[in-house]
Amino acid sequence: MKNPLNADVIVVGAGPGGAASAKYCAAAGLKTVLIEKKALPRDKVCTGMIMGNWALDTIREEFGTIPDTIFTSPPELNGHRFYVAGAAVQTLTAHTLLTWRKDLDHWLVACARDAGAVLVSNTRVLRVVAHEDHIRVDLLKDGKKESLSARFVIGADGATSVVRKSILPELQVNYSGPVRVWYQGRLSLDQRYIHWFFPKRLPRPRFNVNHKDGILLLEGAGIKELAREIAETLSPYGFDPDWKPIKKDGCVIALLHRQLLEGDFVPAKGNVLLVGDAAGLILPITFEGIGTALKSGIAAARTIIANAHHGRIAAPEYVSGIQTIIDAIRHLYMDRFHLKGEMDPLKRNLGPDAIAAGLVSAYRETLLLQE
Repeated sequence: MKNPLNADVIVVGAGPGGAASAKYCAAAGLKTVLIEKKALPRDKVCTGMIMGNWALDTIREEFGTIPDTIFTSPPELNGHRFYVAGAAVQTLTAHTLLTWRKDLDHWLVACARDAGAVLVSNTRVLRVVAHEDHIRVDLLKDGKKESLSARFVIGADGATSVVRKSILPELQVNYSGPVRVWYQGRLSLDQRYIHWFFPKRLPRPRFNVNHKDGILLLEGAGIKELAREIAETLSPYGFDPDWKPIKKDGCVIALLHRQLLEGDFVPAKGNVLLVGDAAGLILPITFEGIGTALKSGIAAARTIIANAHHGRIAAPEYVSGIQTIIDAIRHLYMDRFHLKGEMDPLKRNLGPDAIAAGLVSAYRETLLLQE
């Protein structure tokens, strides 16, 4: 006797990738449940930039015009500025919409619900178990354990994905832990730009500065390691290292590029498909992830819709459908090693101005990515 299904599709994680896949599946008439471990709106450590064609074009095509209430002050940036030690400041002009991720994600999920997706929030996924004719998702809600089942599961649950750990328990993952420090006030840096600092003339560690809604945000991997460089670099702009932060938070990035590109990690198994950060689909160098999450979420939904009535296994078709994203990651991953080699103090061939120009070029490639 077949297991009675609670849904056609269960989507785990209510970020951009999860919202996109849930909306697309629900709009196609599939019974879709979207599970989120926190109450919405929930915060997410992120610059909040809708950065590049992939992110902006996908939102406009799949969700429509972003409401003005989603944007911060300033509502958009004129571009990026790059500060490499010893180099002239370089500017990349790129009009970029600016949000708080809690507001952007909340709106995207509202669109998914309008399309018919059922949201189950404040609910933690404990494990995903694949059976022959269904996939069981074990949950913890209000202190009680329960289970849901579906034919397909989309894991959009971020860098520390429970879905990924369930289907690929042997996968070894390295993580990076960017930190965000909040200050009340501003520096004498143009608020219409995000400012990227590379004090060691290396792609990482780095930090960035941006202003939103009267808040000064200092973000980056290796913030503690760069404490002296941050103070020296930002003091001319009015930064006081004795300022007391009003808040500190952080996030995790799964560093899966090598395994993904070498075929050691396939972001799907059977009818369980991983999207966005859960799939390691974050762009090297810039570490932009909204666009890749949206595109992989749509690719997962399209694959499921195409296979929903045919009994085929979805994984091979999905992996083929995200090849454009993987190709872009491969290209930027090689750029990263090229940059790292040129910026290595022990074998540096380029001066700091040329290094800064290389970084600008890599960021420009991310912004201009298209099908």
